[in-house]
Amino acid sequence: MKRLIIVTGSSRGIGRSIALELNRIYDRESAFLLLARDLDSLESVKNQMVIDSEAKNQIHLVQIDFSAQYEMTDYFSILKNTFTSTQVEKFREVIAIYNHGTLEFGSVSLIAQENLRQKFETNLFSIWSFLSALNLFIPATLTPKQTHVNISSGYANEPVANWSGHCCARSARDMLFKCFALEQPGFKILNYEPGIVYTDMLKQACQFSTDYKGIKLFKKNRIEFHLKYSKEGYNNGKFTKPEDTARKLVEIIRGNTFATGSKIKF
Repeated sequence: MKRLIIVTGSSRGIGRSIALELNRIYDRESAFLLLARDLDSLESVKNQMVIDSEAKNQIHLVQIDFSAQYEMTDYFSILKNTFTSTQVEKFREVIAIYNHGTLEFGSVSLIAQENLRQKFETNLFSIWSFLSALNLFIPATLTPKQTHVNISSGYANEPVANWSGHCCARSARDMLFKCFALEQPGFKILNYEPGIVYTDMLKQACQFSTDYKGIKLFKKNRIEFHLKYSKEGYNNGKFTKPEDTARKLVEIIRGNTFATGSKIKF
């Protein structure tokens, strides 16, 4: 296999669609590593990928809880136990999509009373550790052609009341990848904002917004997001489908014209 493709949080939603789209485009001589908590859903994604690629890609699954406070060495071991040194030496390209994450709601004071470490473990620290492990496992000297994509959020740059946990973690993720871009100028590093997408996370956000009677109208990049869309918007097709934003991201990766360290919005 000449290409390694990694997608975290790939059992459902945006991550699942990204894995399927990458497999559809790179349907020969690619080794996939899919990581998520739900093994049954991962198996379902794998089965579809095998059909789409006519079994010409290798697909590896790892069931993992990214909130479990793994160290960088633990992620390095996962990589080492999945791929032999001979396989790694044959990779001519690496594409890694860092998609996993959760939503955290509550006031600044409420969030501080809970387990901050666990919340930020999933949304920031695990990504930092996994990125570091991958950079050591397959350094630029071995495979210089690498693309690393952080699935970002519009709230990485916009403060929202009762969303401090989400806003802070996403902002830090964006900055992490910007710094990584400066450290690895030969890589292509991207923060990708997927838009407002039909996912379980969106359901959660809409429900929370309804619970605190959110009636604000946010204007983000010409997109009007009414927080009462939990009833109207979600049911009436006002948001982006996971497969559409996944297709757009893969087009961006293949086009390879973006400036490393930049942010692109759907």
